[in-house]
Amino acid sequence: MVKQKRKLQAAPVSNANDSDGSDYEVDWQLKPTPVKLTKADRFPLPAQVQKNLQKRTRGRKDSTTDDSDGEDVEDLPTLTTAQISSILETVKNNKRFVLMVNNVNFTTSKEEIQHHFSQAGRVKGVRIPKRRSSGYAFVEMLDPVGFQKAFLLDGSFMDGRKISVNLSESGSKKSQARIKLLMTKNIEILKLRKKNKNSSTASDVSLVPEVSAEKKPPPPDKYLDKPKVKMLSRKEARQARNNVSLKAKLKNLSKKGIKA
Repeated sequence: MVKQKRKLQAAPVSNANDSDGSDYEVDWQLKPTPVKLTKADRFPLPAQVQKNLQKRTRGRKDSTTDDSDGEDVEDLPTLTTAQISSILETVKNNKRFVLMVNNVNFTTSKEEIQHHFSQAGRVKGVRIPKRRSSGYAFVEMLDPVGFQKAFLLDGSFMDGRKISVNLSESGSKKSQARIKLLMTKNIEILKLRKKNKNSSTASDVSLVPEVSAEKKPPPPDKYLDKPKVKMLSRKEARQARNNVSLKAKLKNLSKKGIKA
């Protein structure tokens, strides 16, 4: 009897509802899907670089929100020659045509910037600061015509980024007064470009080179376009020698005072 009781106690109790025959319930715990991290989250910028970027974006937003008035800033015409001359009069070094290009890619080289701005005209030089924390560069155009057309590249894409072209001054000073003056001048330029939508003198200026209907022939080259010298025959060479000898005889006679 004692052995039978022990067997009954040791025997497991089977539940009709459980298919596996187990006497306990399993609590399934689903693991949440991991959040995909972007490159910015994986490789964050240094604190000083983020501060510089915030300053640049704040200044850009302040200048555009006051003057946009709900209008698109893209596809605006450039300035007229009179407007450019009046703006350059207020610049100290007005003989140098310097522009500031913002939102430049950190991997963009000087040659790529020069090639992009060569659509407007001849580029005198490109300067990229050593500390490229905010992604900007300075482009100096050679003449006022290229300086005028360079504003048409505002809003264009260079190396996968949409750049903005603004007026700048030559020099290494970074005073707050100088920065504020440039900000006000760039706001004035943006207003003038919006007004120039109705003017034909500014809207006719484009980056497409003018092709004349009548192609003028190029001027003759000094060395390549020389007339070919014709070789003399034997008879012609003899006649030339005889003529030269007769001339020499006549000269000798005239020296002696004898008239031929």
